[in-house]
Amino acid sequence: MSHYIKLYFASIKRSIMSRLEFKKDLLISALGFVFENVCAILSIYFIVTSIPALNVPGQGVWDIWQIGFLYGFAMIPKGIDHLFTDELWLVAYRRVTDGSMDKEFMRPVPVLFSIISQTFQPEGFSEIIVGAAMLIICGLQPSVTLIWNVGNVVLIIVACIFGAILITGIKILVAGLAFVMKRSGPLLQIMYNCITYVKYPKNIYPYFIRVVLVGIIPFGLIISMPIEIFLGFSSFNPWVLCGIIIGASIVLLALSIFVWTLCARKYESTGN
Repeated sequence: MSHYIKLYFASIKRSIMSRLEFKKDLLISALGFVFENVCAILSIYFIVTSIPALNVPGQGVWDIWQIGFLYGFAMIPKGIDHLFTDELWLVAYRRVTDGSMDKEFMRPVPVLFSIISQTFQPEGFSEIIVGAAMLIICGLQPSVTLIWNVGNVVLIIVACIFGAILITGIKILVAGLAFVMKRSGPLLQIMYNCITYVKYPKNIYPYFIRVVLVGIIPFGLIISMPIEIFLGFSSFNPWVLCGIIIGASIVLLALSIFVWTLCARKYESTGN
C-alpha cells in the first residue's frame, strides 16, 4: 500500500510539473471554468428573477439566494472529482480507439490506478472556490435560513466527500465500458450532465425524474437532499441520509471497479 501511495504522489507531482510548464494555458483553462460557471449562475439568476417566485411542490417558495446556495454546493463535490479523475474522460472518448491504452496494460500496476494517477487538474480548484464563495454569499442573505446542528454539519461534509466518490464511481463505471464499446464518452456525458438537474430543487420535476435523480443516477442524493435539509425544506433525518450516502457511494464505487475490471479483461488493441 505504501508503495502505491508513493507512486501516486510521484505521478501527481509529475502531472503538476507538466501543467506548470504551460502557465498561460493553465491560467486560461482555470479562467475558462470560472467564466463557464459564472455564465451558468447568471442564467439561473435571469430565469428566477423573471418570475415572481419558484414555487416548489411540497416545499414552498425558493428565492434566488436559496437556489444559489444549492448551486454553489453542487460545484464542490464536482470540483473535488475534477481535481483527480479527469483522465477517465479521455479513456471514455479516445484512448481505446487511438491505441494509447496499450501501454497502460503493459505497466506493472493496476490499469485503473495508472489512469487516475496520471492527471491532476488544478482547474477543479476554480469550481471549489466559486462554489464556496456562493455558499458564503448566499448563506448570509436574510431569506436563507440555515438549520445549524451537528447532524446537518456532518451531513454537508459527508455529502462533499462521498459525493465526490460517487461521481468518480459513475465515471469509472461508464469509462470502463469503453473497453467493450471502444467509445463510451457520449454515454458518460449524458450521465454526467444529470448534475445540471440537481442544481434546482428536485421537487420541480415529475416523479419519474426524481426517482432517476435519487435512485438510479443518484446526484440528487448527494446534492439536492442535503441542501433541502440544511435549508429547512425537508425534515428527513440527516444521520439516516449520511448513512445512505456513504453506503451508496461505497457500493457504487465497488460496482464500478468490478465492471471496469470485467471490461478490461475483454480489452483488445485497435492496432493504432
